[in-house]
Amino acid sequence: MKETIAGNLTRYRKAIDLSQEQLANLVSVTRQSINNYENAKTLPDSKTLSALARTLGVTLDDLLRPESRPVTPFRFRAHAGIDKQPQFATQVRRMLEIYQALEAAAGIPAYAPETHSCHQLPGNEALIQATAARFRRTLGLGETPILNLFAAVEELGLKVLRQPIATKGFFGLSACSFAQGAFVLINTHNISIEQQNFTLAQEIGHLIFHRDDYQDNLIKLENQGEEEAREAVANYFAQHLLVPQTEFERFYQISPNLIQLKQHFRVSYQVILKRLSDMGRIDYGREIAKIRKIYKQRNGLSLSNCIELPPTLKAEEFPENERYQQLIWQALNRGNISELKAAELLNITLEELGVRRREAEVYAIP
Repeated sequence: MKETIAGNLTRYRKAIDLSQEQLANLVSVTRQSINNYENAKTLPDSKTLSALARTLGVTLDDLLRPESRPVTPFRFRAHAGIDKQPQFATQVRRMLEIYQALEAAAGIPAYAPETHSCHQLPGNEALIQATAARFRRTLGLGETPILNLFAAVEELGLKVLRQPIATKGFFGLSACSFAQGAFVLINTHNISIEQQNFTLAQEIGHLIFHRDDYQDNLIKLENQGEEEAREAVANYFAQHLLVPQTEFERFYQISPNLIQLKQHFRVSYQVILKRLSDMGRIDYGREIAKIRKIYKQRNGLSLSNCIELPPTLKAEEFPENERYQQLIWQALNRGNISELKAAELLNITLEELGVRRREAEVYAIP
């Protein structure tokens, strides 16, 4: 036990760039005490252990669990930089563990999309387009724009969580297990709904085409060229999932206007420009430069990749984590979890939980 706590304390402390002295000050112990904990000479008492976990941004279980012990049978799509953030990797695994437990308690079968390998875009465009069209049919769609991709894939049973994660350049990740199905995490921190939608579509592409490449840990791939090739495949799939070719060509003939096209398909302006570039209608680089110049002249600000051209999709039209919250309420009502645990998972107080339960009883339909 001493060795386990020692290793976890050291790993989590270094991940957030705290010195032993800084950590000691934050939890009101001496630096020598921290040194003794990290060298497995002494064990912190329960009060100190709780303070350490809270300060390091992890749970007590995270400090007590051996690092090598697998939390879930999921395999992950690798992301650069995640290997340097053990707290984040731990949080992701915890989210997965909770979500799959809620599904199991509700008796819901696991879901994952179809899978077949495709590791490069050139020569496979028709295959990827056909796969996107087939997935749209699975969603019950033809060529019509997707009103809410989050809700549509959750209806299939895909586990989706949207969380604010203040990590620069991180948009999302996916994981999959043969027994527990597929999971996608979407970053919402300063990221437009259009980009969140695209990230979800992109991760579905990875789940379909690259599942054999998923790994046991959230680690960085060493071969950058291979990762870029996979990204190109997933990006192409996402574009055609969100913007089917036949409908795009039809609407473009009616209205060859960037803003109207992005509004019709409910996607980023960059997706529209990329599709027009692929069709040979525009030069992507030249058109982006022109739009950014106009935007700066009008707004006095640079149009960075994280800014969407107005009008934008409204966040209130895309409620976060509805399926996940419904599963929590189901588990609570069936007695599978306590009110305290439900309030914790819903991130509300016990008082607010009680108010919501009473409201639900008032408006229940016999």
